[in-house]
Amino acid sequence: MKAVEAADLYAAGLAAAPESEELRRGLDHATYRMLRGVRWLALLCLGLGAAMIDLFAVEGETQRELPVELGQRLWFLVPMSAIWAVGALLRYRRRRTGVQLNVQSLLRRGRWARVVVAQAAWAMLCTLVITQVPWTDRAVPTVLFWAGLVPTFATVWFDRRKTD
Repeated sequence: MKAVEAADLYAAGLAAAPESEELRRGLDHATYRMLRGVRWLALLCLGLGAAMIDLFAVEGETQRELPVELGQRLWFLVPMSAIWAVGALLRYRRRRTGVQLNVQSLLRRGRWARVVVAQAAWAMLCTLVITQVPWTDRAVPTVLFWAGLVPTFATVWFDRRKTD
């Protein structure tokens, strides 16, 4: 079952039985899975940002000339905003009030939830620096790309079962 559906079901169950510890743990786990999805959105944006400036050379193709024009750098913010609006904002805004409140509660209580959100924020910060600064060389953006990617992938599989 998808995390969003599970969170809604657990929230409905908790509305009927608010003292159920099992339902609360299930809601926490489903909410955490939803937060992990936010991290993938950040990694998608990071990859698109690297592609925008042709960060990695492909044999037989010439790389884009740097610095990338201001219009293209600003235009990159449009698809990135659309990814976040559709992927995160709409996803969370349509949830039951219990799920929305549990997201805030889990961020206060859960160390791994904060780690996941911090990783997404770090990847997005790296993406913004890669795409919005008029680079003349690809060395620094390459380091920023790997700095945004490696910490996240270092814990992606490890934190699969973490909820607290």
